Amino acid sequence: MLNWVLGRKSKRRKGRKRKLGKKPAYEKAKQIAANGSAAKRRELAQHDDLEPEILYYFASDKSKDVRREVAENPGTPLQADLVLAKDEDEEVRCELAEKIGRLVPQLDEEENERLTSMTLEVLGVLVNDTLPRVREVVAHELKHADNVPKQIIRTLAGDLDEIVSVPVLQYSPLLNNDDLIEIIARGAKTRALIAVAKRKELGEKVVDAVVETKDAEAIHGVLENQTAAISEEAFERIASEAEANPKWHNAMVYRDNVPGPTVLSIAKFISAGLMEKLIEKHADHAPIVKSLRKTLDERVEQGDLVLEETALLSSSERVMQAHEAGHLDEKRLAEALVQKDQTFVRMGLGLMADLPIETVNQMLNSGSAKAVVAVAWKAGLSMAMAVNLQIEVGRIPAEKIVEAEPGGAYPLSKKDIQWYSDYFFE
Repeated sequence: MLNWVLGRKSKRRKGRKRKLGKKPAYEKAKQIAANGSAAKRRELAQHDDLEPEILYYFASDKSKDVRREVAENPGTPLQADLVLAKDEDEEVRCELAEKIGRLVPQLDEEENERLTSMTLEVLGVLVNDTLPRVREVVAHELKHADNVPKQIIRTLAGDLDEIVSVPVLQYSPLLNNDDLIEIIARGAKTRALIAVAKRKELGEKVVDAVVETKDAEAIHGVLENQTAAISEEAFERIASEAEANPKWHNAMVYRDNVPGPTVLSIAKFISAGLMEKLIEKHADHAPIVKSLRKTLDERVEQGDLVLEETALLSSSERVMQAHEAGHLDEKRLAEALVQKDQTFVRMGLGLMADLPIETVNQMLNSGSAKAVVAVAWKAGLSMAMAVNLQIEVGRIPAEKIVEAEPGGAYPLSKKDIQWYSDYFFE
């Protein structure tokens, strides 16, 4: 990495290809360093096999362009890097930060042991640089490193500038749960909290600490992180605040291993489309599905939920398959009614009656027995089925139910039925 210390050279970073001539002889190089033009000195400083003492001499060159070349040069000795770490020019320090940050993680155990003292001194200066940009460069380069002193990482993770702390908080393998909890307790802001929330294999205690902050964006990050371990208690705390945070809903529905009580909690306020996805996701758990369908029915009856055809993807597929196959009939609706699948019943009625789902919902939710009967008639159903729809879907009180005429005929005239359809359709 650093050939004065290690006796070998490393490559420059990608994108910085040089077209250099042959390196001058030592005496010629000394003359250029002492009396050459700035352009000549800069060109000479680009040679990563240049003698270490000349590179060290260039670390104090009056030209910042020369010093930048030395800072970027992987052959520059650490003693010179220490000088450059305190350079007045921010570009020089940024070049150095990128080089050191890029090369130090590549050290093997033996090299790291030989360089520890001086390398730490250089890094210590850089991670405490007054310019956030310099510290950001170091953090970006060291975010995945596992062979740097933990204190360096802790310093970067606790930086008040989030452009510095965020990369390390999200990726550093050197930060354990206790470190993260401590950083959160010190008042980490939203971007830093989100970075923690996105970490792979996030532990329950850290998740608890994130949830405790009540930061909506960070909690959303935890929910979307399928590798985060969320306790049942944390899930319930999230669920208790979820109605006021619609952005969480999708992540909670699609997340794996959500406890049953939390599933039932969020079913009380999520959208129709997500409700259907929730039912589909837990299809193998009959008790949960039964409870979800009951909640769905209650919300529809209360007018809290409007079932829109475009939102009910899985029901739409079931209904359309039956409709296109010519199997969508009274028998299928009756089966769905027994299964308390209100979504199927309502969408099926819309298709069979050739009415928009919004109109069907308005008629079924109107509290009018005659409106429910009108939907059944438009769908070509028997009056017996119309009575069942009044009871099971329209929730019409027994004393207000419209009964069939003798022989099972509809009690309403075609004109009356058409009036109800037209009224709600308009």
